[in-house]
Amino acid sequence: MGVISAAGASALRPGEDAVALVVLAAGQGTRMRSALPKPLHPIAGLPMVSRVLRAGAGADPAQTVLVVGRETRDLAVRLGDAPSLVSVLQEPPRGTGDAVRCALDAVIDVAWIVVLYADHPLLLPETIHRLLNGARAARARVTVLTTFLPDAAAYGRVDRDAAGRPVRIVERNDDDPARRVGPTEINSGMMVLDAAWAREALARVRPSAATGEYYLTDLVALAVTDGPADGAWPVATVDAEPEVALGVNDRADLAAAEAVAQDRVRRRLMLGGVTLVGPETIFVDEGVAVGPDTTILPCSTLGAGTVIGAGCTIGPHAVLVGSRLGDGVVVRSSTVEEATIGDGADIGPYAHLRAGTEVGPRAHVGNYAELKNARLAAEVKVGHFSYLGDVTVGAGTNIGAGTVVANFDGKHKHQTTIGAGAFIGSDTVLRAPVRVGDGARTGAGSVVTRDVPDRALAVGVPARIQGQRGTGKGTSDAPARIEDGAATAVSPLPPAPSPLPEDA
Repeated sequence: MGVISAAGASALRPGEDAVALVVLAAGQGTRMRSALPKPLHPIAGLPMVSRVLRAGAGADPAQTVLVVGRETRDLAVRLGDAPSLVSVLQEPPRGTGDAVRCALDAVIDVAWIVVLYADHPLLLPETIHRLLNGARAARARVTVLTTFLPDAAAYGRVDRDAAGRPVRIVERNDDDPARRVGPTEINSGMMVLDAAWAREALARVRPSAATGEYYLTDLVALAVTDGPADGAWPVATVDAEPEVALGVNDRADLAAAEAVAQDRVRRRLMLGGVTLVGPETIFVDEGVAVGPDTTILPCSTLGAGTVIGAGCTIGPHAVLVGSRLGDGVVVRSSTVEEATIGDGADIGPYAHLRAGTEVGPRAHVGNYAELKNARLAAEVKVGHFSYLGDVTVGAGTNIGAGTVVANFDGKHKHQTTIGAGAFIGSDTVLRAPVRVGDGARTGAGSVVTRDVPDRALAVGVPARIQGQRGTGKGTSDAPARIEDGAATAVSPLPPAPSPLPEDA
């Protein structure tokens, strides 16, 4: 055992009633049957241990210590929180009491130690805050977070004396089955310890005759044996909702915890003015923000880092990850990853916006269009069946069906620029790097390999410039018609005929 990493001690200046948070994450998690360490399995998009650390922040700790094992020794680094965490290795793993004893080697001088478990992802900051306040009010040596369950199952039962005071925690194998019938008060595992007393008492905890492990719960009986503290009963309890007792040991537990976490997130959104149609089919990661009057339709997924404005319509069957959407955006049955979509834009159905894509206000991206690192200005229209990669498109430009920006030459990606008010004909291929100017046009099926000047028309394979509108050089301002690879001017349409008389 030993300290793996530690925050600078000089930066830690505890007050008279300061708290250290100890999170136990040394368990092997063999029942998960996974190469991923158990504490890193996600619940609503967050690793379980991250959720526990967030809950522990409710105690406003002066220091946080992570007790890790052989499989989890790099946990702090993988979380990206190494500078703010002290990691202590428990090797070999010899139970929860030994784990806290290992942590004490790194804990600074504090009044209270809050002990949490990395595989209890449903803890909330307000619950831990209330637990700590209960310990401070009672001035108890041990304060246990308890709850009532209809079936005590494998949990330790809280045993009380005739006066109703907690005196010990009885494990299932040592208990009278008759005492575990019906609603039973059980130990969730979370505790607050008087730090000075715990340092001495943990040295007196003896290993279990059955397992050889040291149990943290033995501190309850030890505290009672030591007698009242400052005239107060040495053990206190704080009750909590039953879900706090849900520890994750296998994939079934993981699914149960995910269901509770999703219900919490969905309820938060609905109370904030968001409509969820078929909420049980919608999955939202922790931290996703959605504006009021937005509607999320069935079978949609909102991944971590997503921010959605007000008055949007998302889904059905939409997947959004790490993306930012303005107000009034519509995303129909499409996938949006690490993209930005401006106010009033319309996406899908069946479009795919990939990382780096920016869609401007009131733009439209239609079905089966794929955009990667594409920047579309306001009111650009990408109808359907197109691929736009590494491209910038000016305001008001129309991209015809089947357009492909060929951005990769086999070794490198290249940039394409399309100006404002341009018209890219159906099935055009733009071989990057290339620039299409403002107001320029390409004929259907053209392969553009050279820059197209402003207001020019490019046609053919490879495309050639047929002239520029408004210059008197080869074309007029009339629309162009493509015949056998050549462009000819199309006469303006005649005036519309007069309407027929009503009795015709």
